[in-house]
Amino acid sequence: MKKFVVALGGNALIRPGERGTIEEQFAHMREAVAPAARLIRRVYQVVFTHGNGPIVGNLLLQTEAARDRAAPMPLYVCGAESQGEIGLLIQQT
Repeated sequence: MKKFVVALGGNALIRPGERGTIEEQFAHMREAVAPAARLIRRVYQVVFTHGNGPIVGNLLLQTEAARDRAAPMPLYVCGAESQGEIGLLIQQT
């Protein structure tokens, strides 16, 4: 079986000028995953890797903005949350 690696940068999911809504992220993930889906149908083994660039930054902004109402989370926790979010986007697409 042939193997194929798809590397998604975090900037592929949130583009300049966008707010990074979940709808925008799903739309960009569909664009990124469509070619890989064709390979999967052709019996390729596809591996997805991904960064989390602006998504982790947005989570840090959210945690800081809400620090008076909820305990702020450290960077490593926001990093884990953003990696999980991107994994969910891949899985749901």
